[in-house]
Amino acid sequence: MSRALRVMELSDLLRARGATTVGELAATLGVSSRTVRRDLATLRERGVNIEGEAGPGGGIRLDAGRGVTAVHLSVAEIVTLWLSARLSQAASDLPWSNAASSALAKLLSSLPPERARELRALCRRVIVGDPASGPVRAGAGTPPAELVRLFEESFSSGVGLGFDYSDREGRTSRRRVEPHGLLIQSPVWYVLALDTGKNEPRMFRMDRISTPRVLREIAFRPNADVIWALLPNECAWRPLLGDRP
Repeated sequence: MSRALRVMELSDLLRARGATTVGELAATLGVSSRTVRRDLATLRERGVNIEGEAGPGGGIRLDAGRGVTAVHLSVAEIVTLWLSARLSQAASDLPWSNAASSALAKLLSSLPPERARELRALCRRVIVGDPASGPVRAGAGTPPAELVRLFEESFSSGVGLGFDYSDREGRTSRRRVEPHGLLIQSPVWYVLALDTGKNEPRMFRMDRISTPRVLREIAFRPNADVIWALLPNECAWRPLLGDRP
C-alpha cells in the first residue's frame, strides 16, 4: 500500500472507530507504531483535528466536531456533486440549490492546492447550457450504460475514446476522438472532441454513440480551444466552475 493510501485509510479508521490507540491502528494497517505516529502527524499538518495523545498506549480520536470536512472525496465525486447542484440551480422549484453551491464552494476551498487545481481544471471542461429544446428532448434516446464510465475514464485521464456514431440522418461512422469537453443541455449530453481522423473539432450527442471503447494509444492534453471552437456564441455558455479557461 502506498503511503498516500495508507494515510487516507488511517483517517477513515479514525472516523469509523471513535477512540482507539496507536497500537490498534498499527495492527490493523500492518505497520509499526512509529509509522502510525508519523502518519498521524501528516494528518494534523493537513488540518485534521486529532484529539488525545499519540504516544505509546495513548488513546486518540478524531474530533467529532470536524464533521463533513474530514470526509475524503475523489475529484470525480466532487464533480458529480457540483454538477448536480449546478443543474438543480436552474430549476427554481427545487429547494436548497443555492445552499448546495455554497457548500461545494467551501469544500473546494478546503482542498489541498494541488487537488483544488485538478478539480478546477476538470470543471472548466464541463459546460452547462440551457435545457434542450422540445424537439431535441422528444427525440433524445438513452446512451449505452457503459458509455458514462468509459467517457469518465477517457475524459479524466487524457486518453482517446472510440465509438460508432449515428448522425441525425441515421448514417453510421466509426470515430476516434480526444474528448476535451462535455456539454450538458439537460437531458442531452454532448462530447466536445477533436476527431483524430479529420483533425477537426466535432460535437457528438451521447445518445447517438454505440460500442464505446477507451483508446489508450491516443494521449492528449486538454485544450480549451477545441471546446470553444464548438460553442461560437460564448456568452450563452458557462463552465461548470469559473470562467472560460
